[in-house]
Amino acid sequence: MIDQFLRERNWKTIDRMILSDREGKYFSFDDLRLSVQSTTLLSGSFSTGIYLHQKEAIKSFLEGENICIATGTASGKSLPFYVAAIEKLVANPEAKVIAIYPLKALGREQEERWIQALNTAKVPARVGRIDGQTPMHARMEILRNCQVLIMTPDIIHAWLLFYVGDKSVMNFLASTSLVIVDEVHNYTGVFGSNAAYLFRRMRHIMHLLGASPQFITASATIAAPENHLQNLFGLDFQIIDSRSDTSPRQETTITLVDLPAHGDLLTSLSELMDYISRKTSHKFITFVDSRKQTEYLASIVSRFQAKDGGNEDFIYDDHLEKLNILPYRAGYEEHDRRRIQERLSEGTLAGIISTSALELGLDIPYLTLGILVGAPYSATSFYQRIGRIGRHARGEIIIINGGDIHSASIFQNPQQLLNMPLSEGALYLENARVQYIHALCLARHGGENDRICSYSGNQETAGFKSDIPWPKGFMELCKAERIGEIPPEYQAMKSQAGDDPHHAFPLRDVEIQFQVKHKKGSFEEGRGSLSYSQLMREAYPGSVYYYTTRAYRVCRVNFHRRTVDVRHEKKYTTKPQMIPTLVFPNLTAGNVYIGKKYGDLIALESTLQIRETIIGYKEHRGPNETSYMYPLDPTGNIYFDLPRFTRNFFTTGVTFTHPYMKMPKVKNELIAQLLFEAFLMALPFERRDIHFASDKHRVHRRFIDEDAKFVAIYDQTYGSLRLSSRILEDRTLDVLLEKMAGIMKLRQEELDSNVATAIALEQILACLHQSPEIISMDTAAELSGSGNHLARVILPGSKGLNLRNNNEEYFVESVFYSPQYRGLAYRGCNYEGKQRNGQDVKNIIPVASLVEIPGESSCGMYNLETGELMAVIL
Repeated sequence: MIDQFLRERNWKTIDRMILSDREGKYFSFDDLRLSVQSTTLLSGSFSTGIYLHQKEAIKSFLEGENICIATGTASGKSLPFYVAAIEKLVANPEAKVIAIYPLKALGREQEERWIQALNTAKVPARVGRIDGQTPMHARMEILRNCQVLIMTPDIIHAWLLFYVGDKSVMNFLASTSLVIVDEVHNYTGVFGSNAAYLFRRMRHIMHLLGASPQFITASATIAAPENHLQNLFGLDFQIIDSRSDTSPRQETTITLVDLPAHGDLLTSLSELMDYISRKTSHKFITFVDSRKQTEYLASIVSRFQAKDGGNEDFIYDDHLEKLNILPYRAGYEEHDRRRIQERLSEGTLAGIISTSALELGLDIPYLTLGILVGAPYSATSFYQRIGRIGRHARGEIIIINGGDIHSASIFQNPQQLLNMPLSEGALYLENARVQYIHALCLARHGGENDRICSYSGNQETAGFKSDIPWPKGFMELCKAERIGEIPPEYQAMKSQAGDDPHHAFPLRDVEIQFQVKHKKGSFEEGRGSLSYSQLMREAYPGSVYYYTTRAYRVCRVNFHRRTVDVRHEKKYTTKPQMIPTLVFPNLTAGNVYIGKKYGDLIALESTLQIRETIIGYKEHRGPNETSYMYPLDPTGNIYFDLPRFTRNFFTTGVTFTHPYMKMPKVKNELIAQLLFEAFLMALPFERRDIHFASDKHRVHRRFIDEDAKFVAIYDQTYGSLRLSSRILEDRTLDVLLEKMAGIMKLRQEELDSNVATAIALEQILACLHQSPEIISMDTAAELSGSGNHLARVILPGSKGLNLRNNNEEYFVESVFYSPQYRGLAYRGCNYEGKQRNGQDVKNIIPVASLVEIPGESSCGMYNLETGELMAVIL
């Protein structure tokens, strides 16, 4: 029936392939010498035997190894968890087991399975679960009374280790003999890097308490799992991978389709999903790659249902109960997320539209059809997504050409779909911001280490020791924190943390988080949360923000309260009007990680300042489009009276500078985009973590002329995980050049119409084929002091970025010695204050809180002895 619909609506079928089924192979567990209780569990539920990978995992565990089961979806990875826990509890009835799941929903789903497994095995152990929704007054009782405790990493960080000095917490951790961590492939990026320090903090504390637990983990198939696990835990693991996976697999049909020739993605896809929900028996999941797409698609489909009901307003009344197709993404309120998951598990939804949030191991038994908008970049993501489908019956997958370069490449040669690279665990453990968060939690005076040492009577007053292997630089940072000698760049973080870094800094994001609030009289309802970068895409002043298909107008963004105020709106759509992203490479000493010269091409990895600016928005109301420019008319009850809405952030990235980029008619933005797409095809990082731009150098540096043009590939994560640095590795460049050849063929028509751009691109690629020369950007002309009496400052009349105020631009009026800060300070105002009501709002900040903008800030020297300011020209 779906094929008929596609033909009638002029969809084009590009290819169809079948992933064949596989019969399960079962193996006896009699030779494992398990306890009577484990044998009872296996005999009752697995009388025909267990899969080979399950047997190998249990065998390695019994030999004392830390193990990771890295097999396909629905392959029974949880069974070794249960057996391992039973063996520990039988050997020592006082032992404790911690089972860590990355999402609350996974923990809730697994709780009943743990209870059932222990009951079947006749093990008299209680299972408890503590997550963010568990009442505070109930948590300690659960901790004291349960032998198996299910938690998320977030609750371990923000609650368990926050109360590590409590006797109940210490007793529990001292008795922990097994730590289970599921879905370890999900521990990547910011979350993974924070979790790597969290797991080491746990190990450090348990070591002080005399515990040395065994670890057992599970993962989707990823590249180099041994390295990922070593980075994540600081431990060696025995990997049980797909080579020993003998679990059964249902046949899956994969169909690649192009949109109708004159159809747009949102409308065509919405019609398809509406048809499936009405005319077929399928339960489906649609994967898209952005939060906005998720909401827009679900909103469009909801209108079809509203037309049947005769009243579109009904969706504002229990819409999560009435709608047949719902969205799912990060950032929902807990009660809304929970209800969507319940309807999924109950099978009362015809379909769900999701971001990658549902790639994880939630068991959704009723799904028979999957729709992928665009081809995933990695085999890991691809198999995780299609693994949601057909767990108990034959599955069907439809992959829709998303219009991006990667999808176009796959659709040109569909067999590439089965040969994509595995995703890599992206952890950068030397990230200074991440390290300092955990140094504060663990090693500050009165921190986790002190509380344990104080209880045992071994408190250190100055130094910090640990027998756990830590990433480079962390121990030194801990010791600096102990003696009060942290670098100036950490002062703002220390002030923000106060005595509670566990709650000041969550694990999931290093960005500022905003809470969306809908006010109805004196009553206030939460409408989700978003980061600063998501704010720029979804909830800037005046925009229409979508939440579980419902539309809201953004009335005010309050940076001080970290809130976004919204009101109900009709289902219009808005798009920000942005000026080109500005990139400010910092090529001064200490800010360049590596420099390479490929003939005429200069490639530099350095710290960057990124400025994204919205100057208004376009709004669609049906066929009509209207532009609104900032500042907004206050009569519309939208409170924004500035000419721009800006985000400044600090990161790292790689800039490529070539003489041809300065030639007339060369579109450097297109060159940056093609390099970006090739990079993601070579290394399948998440698109949200990496971005691209083109700009010009604003100051002369060694090898680099002022006004020289460049393209940049950079990390979008605040503070950077240095993912983009991988582009300069020889192996990555080899693959990138290969991918670029294919991309240029796909974009040949566009390049033919941009001859200057095509020539510049060919020159750049020719340079990248050459052997590089390592270069240094250090120069004697760098601005520096000639003695302790001179200090570098931003001169009055110029500006910098204020680290204490969301990196807002700050205009310097004067520089002076401040007794309050016991050092130099600036008097001036931030950008918002300068514009407010035509009058400057003055404030004072220490010099260390204002960062130069390369090429825009005028800098000089302040003579501490005479108070004289001297401008210096580089």
